[in-house]
Amino acid sequence: MKKIKFLVLMTLSLFVFNSCGDEVDSTEDFNYVSFESAAYTFGVDLNGTNTRDVKVYTSQVSGSARTLNVTVDLAKSTADPASYTVPASVTIPANSNVGMLSIKIADLNIGEAGKKLVLTFEPAEGLLYGAPITVNIKQVCPLNEVILTINFDSYPDETSWQLKNSSNVVVSSGGPYAAGSKQLVKAFCLANGSYTFTIFDLYGDGIAPGTYQLVYNGAAIKAGGAFGVSETTTFTVNK
Repeated sequence: MKKIKFLVLMTLSLFVFNSCGDEVDSTEDFNYVSFESAAYTFGVDLNGTNTRDVKVYTSQVSGSARTLNVTVDLAKSTADPASYTVPASVTIPANSNVGMLSIKIADLNIGEAGKKLVLTFEPAEGLLYGAPITVNIKQVCPLNEVILTINFDSYPDETSWQLKNSSNVVVSSGGPYAAGSKQLVKAFCLANGSYTFTIFDLYGDGIAPGTYQLVYNGAAIKAGGAFGVSETTTFTVNK
């Protein structure tokens, strides 16, 4: 009995390992269905809508098309149901063991922390199933992404900041922050142009030994922490 279980587990492992390719050799021993992986990163343009194809594999090739039902695990998903469109089924074409599940997601209540969408197969007689797939949804900036990182000093409730465009309009701001806050990481998605970033300290002694940094295209625009009441940096982005 132990030997049989071991052989089945080994066979399943070989199938999952080989499923990273477009096609895998079929087996007549069992009918196994699996998503391409247990996790999938799905980037959605800020204020936009994107579509991605997730591969579905079967262990057997058939001379006719097959339909597998797919469901959203609402209890484990955090994405807004209004933000995504997931087909109720995926088709494995005839003479193939690979199907494409086309998922559409809009930037609706995703937020900077992101959301997740968990998909499973609907049980069917005669089929063995792989693990559910967790679609990790993240916002993607299609313009110029500038990242602000603040490592607070002992008084985050004294720290605030503003970001203005060339027309002197505030496009983003933050602070003061709750006592005990350690770090802020904030991403800005900016159109081409010039911007002015100002960081403030209510007490007037900067945030040192804390630090702050603005990064664009992997390079630091500004890094500091030792200032008085405020410090202003002007920069230009052009993608």
